[in-house]
Amino acid sequence: MDGPLGARLPIFKNMLKSLVQDAIYLPEELEKVLKELGEVKSRLAELEERKKARELEALKQVANGDHKNETQRKAAILAFLASDPEYQEALAGEKYGKAKAAELEAKLEVLRYRMKLTRELIRLAAAAIEGNHKEALESLEMGYVESRVESGQEKQERTESSPQLPDYISIQGTVVEAAMGKKAVKAVIETPHGSRQVVYARHEFAEKLKPGKKVRIKARRLKDKEGEFLAEAIA
Repeated sequence: MDGPLGARLPIFKNMLKSLVQDAIYLPEELEKVLKELGEVKSRLAELEERKKARELEALKQVANGDHKNETQRKAAILAFLASDPEYQEALAGEKYGKAKAAELEAKLEVLRYRMKLTRELIRLAAAAIEGNHKEALESLEMGYVESRVESGQEKQERTESSPQLPDYISIQGTVVEAAMGKKAVKAVIETPHGSRQVVYARHEFAEKLKPGKKVRIKARRLKDKEGEFLAEAIA
């Protein structure tokens, strides 16, 4: 490709590749943080129950004592809890847990913002190199469907000499659905951009097409079935 954009194409391609890697990594990181936050909140709930149990014990101890008024009873309860190791341990754990939860909440906000920004940058960068999108997609390993316009003579010669060649595509993503049929495995692959492709494969590929697995598939387009492909190889 000639011109200023052609000179900058390698930079655009490297930037896009980095963005696509972020598009894959960030959701995984988000899931990890959400899981950790859930564990922290569960721990905080346990600590709260432990505190309540010790506070109840303090009330029982004070009720059996000789305290003349409410002020003395409150002072006795505070003294009991201040000297109770189990209560103090729960209190310290709660303080740490709340700080950790706040830290994770802030991290979630950053991750969500980065995911939104990454999607927008991918869209803008892809539009910028649209004139040379074949090279960009191949460098990103996102898949490129090869096609060209044939002349009337070429079409006639091809038809007479050999059957029509299929269009091939490279599909990279995560298996989200898979079903075993009589003749083939039908799988749905979600790409890093969130689009989904339906792929059929021989039974020997069933192990590689289990939900949750990340795959790279070389496939050919099925005739008369838009958006559906037959796998030739799976890595």
